[in-house]
Amino acid sequence: MVNRRRNRLSIAIPASMVSEQRHLRDKTEALGRVGRAAAIYRVEEIIIYPDQPDESTLMKYILGYMETPQYLRRYLFKKRPELRYAGTLPPLRTPHHPLEDRVKNVETGEVREGVVTNIIDGGYMVDVGLDKFMEVKGRAPSRGSRVTVQVAEKEPNLKGRSAKKNRLSEYWGYDLRGSNYKLSELALSPEWDLTIATSRRGDDFNSAAQEISSLWAESRRTLVAFGSNRDGVHEIIGRDRKRAEECFRFILNTIPGQGTETVRTEEAIHATLALLNTFKD
Repeated sequence: MVNRRRNRLSIAIPASMVSEQRHLRDKTEALGRVGRAAAIYRVEEIIIYPDQPDESTLMKYILGYMETPQYLRRYLFKKRPELRYAGTLPPLRTPHHPLEDRVKNVETGEVREGVVTNIIDGGYMVDVGLDKFMEVKGRAPSRGSRVTVQVAEKEPNLKGRSAKKNRLSEYWGYDLRGSNYKLSELALSPEWDLTIATSRRGDDFNSAAQEISSLWAESRRTLVAFGSNRDGVHEIIGRDRKRAEECFRFILNTIPGQGTETVRTEEAIHATLALLNTFKD
């Protein structure tokens, strides 16, 4: 079991992130790398903030499809043009994407994602990706809703109880948030204990690592923001008539001495999260 971070990590990416890729297949591939990086480094939330050209709908569909356990996708996603190349997305293989599909091989107490298939007297039935549906007592969510449930009994019938995702100690994938707030507004929100932006014009990561490490250990909510392939955070925030330095506690260059003229957003995400992952949680 891999525990969630005590310091809950959110990343913010622009709605224009994949606008420079011309083909949907390339956009899907780039977003697949974002989803994989988020899962690898236990990101709790991916926030898509406004930017032009706005491809946030496409981004939400692809990242949301990727996060959803495979056995639930047929319930939650209808055929959409944005998902034409969804079959090329890499699997997350996070704890909430179990491979086991037989009741006899699961453990009592195991937590699974499911979809409400039917409302019954005193409860509801849930498809949790096993060879039997689970019966859950209590107030039923609407049919077709995604729920998190815990196995309570296996025999003679599969029964479970509702579970709160935000109370699980195990890392349970990322949430998606579409934000109406501009990047500057998002960064200045009081919900964050620590804010970091990445930029080629930022301070060298190593020069700030010790100070960040200390603040990281004390923080409970951290935001890490990225620019687009076209405009960095300085340019994006500058359009709001603000300075990036006024909005973020740190602005860091996490790829000093880069050998390429540009670094794509998905590449910057991987590099940055790998460095932050070295801090003690």
